[in-house]
Amino acid sequence: MKNYLLIASLISCFFGSYLYAQNTVRPEASNKVDGWWQAPGGEFKLRFGGYVKADFIYDFKPIGSPSFFDVTQIPTDQSEGQAARFQAMETRLNIDVRKATELGEIRAFVEGDFYGSGNSFRLRHAYVSLGKHWLAGQSWSTFTDVNIIPPTLDFEKPAAYAFARHAQLRYTTAISPKWEWSLAVEDPSKAIVLPTEGSVETPMPDLVTRFVWTSGRTQIFLAGFYARARFLPDSGKIQNVEAYGVNTSFSMGVSNKNRVFGQAIYGPGISRQRFGNFAEPDSDGQIKPLLGFGLNLGYEHFWSEKWSSLFLLSHGGEHLEFSDNTDLISQNTYAAVNLLWHLPAHSLVGLEYLYGNRTDINDLSGDAHRLMMSLKTDL
Repeated sequence: MKNYLLIASLISCFFGSYLYAQNTVRPEASNKVDGWWQAPGGEFKLRFGGYVKADFIYDFKPIGSPSFFDVTQIPTDQSEGQAARFQAMETRLNIDVRKATELGEIRAFVEGDFYGSGNSFRLRHAYVSLGKHWLAGQSWSTFTDVNIIPPTLDFEKPAAYAFARHAQLRYTTAISPKWEWSLAVEDPSKAIVLPTEGSVETPMPDLVTRFVWTSGRTQIFLAGFYARARFLPDSGKIQNVEAYGVNTSFSMGVSNKNRVFGQAIYGPGISRQRFGNFAEPDSDGQIKPLLGFGLNLGYEHFWSEKWSSLFLLSHGGEHLEFSDNTDLISQNTYAAVNLLWHLPAHSLVGLEYLYGNRTDINDLSGDAHRLMMSLKTDL
C-alpha cells in the first residue's frame, strides 16, 4: 500500500503543480522553461522525469537471477537449461523540485523503479540537498564513484564494483580548483551471518570520506569507509566486528567522447558496499569480516554520433580460509560487451552479451551466458 501511495503522490504532485500553474500564471507568461515547470512568482520549479525501458533476456545456461545478471546466483552443479524473459522493471520515475535561497539552491529529489516484489514500485533516491555542500536522505553512498557506473543494458552492473545507495548526511566542499572533499555518516548495515541465535546491533553510523580530482575529462577518485556492528547472542559473550575498505577509481577521456575507466576496491568487509554479507563466523563461532577485493576495467567507444559500444571486465573475490561454509563464493567474474544505437528524442536500442563465472570455496564453479536486447526512451 505504501508503494502505491508513493506513486500516487509523485503523480499528483506533478499534475497538481501543473494545473495550479496553468490557472495562475498570466496568459502572456510561459510556465515551462527549458523543461522545468515554473511556479507562480518563481518561488520554485519542478521537473518530472525518468525513462521507460523494455528488455528481452535470453539465458543460454541457468542463473538464479532472471531479471538482472547477478553472478553470485550462478549454480555450481553443472545444471543445463535455457530461459527467455520479457520485462520492464527498470523503468524509472522521478520528481525534481528546486528553489533558490540565500543559502544556496534547495533541491528535493525522489526516484524509484519497479524492482520491488511483484513489480511493485521501489525507492531508489529520496534526498534534500542545499547548495553544493549538504545532502540528507537516501542516495549513492559517498563510497560510490557515480562517474564510472558503466552504461550496461544489464541492471546489475559488475559484481566487483562498489555500487550502493545508503541513507546519509553528507558534507562536500572544494579544497582547490581541482580537488573536492566529502565526509558523510551513513546508515549502518546488519548484514552478518550469525553463528547462533541472537541479534545484531549497530552502535554507530558508517563513516565515509572521499577525495575527487578533476581536470578536463580526467577524474581520479579515492574513498574509504569504516563500520562497526555488534552481535548479541541469546547466550554467550557479545562479539564486536569492524569493517573498512578503500576505493580507487579513474575515468579518462581518450578521444572525442571515448573514455577508459577502472576501479580497485579492497578491505575487510568490502561487501558492505555491494549489498552483501560482510562478516561470517569462523570454525570457533567468532564473527570475522570477509577480506574482499574487486578489479574493474572498461572502455566506452563511440563509433559515430549514433553508435557506441562498451567493453567491460570485472573480477572480485574474498579470502575465506577461516570459514567452514563451503557454499561461500571465493571468486566471481563479470564481462559485458554491447552495441547501442542512439535515437532521436533521447532514446536508444541496444544489444548486449554478458558472461559470468562463479567459483566457491570448495572449488566448485559454474558459468552463465546471457543475450539481452533493450529499448529505452526518456520521459
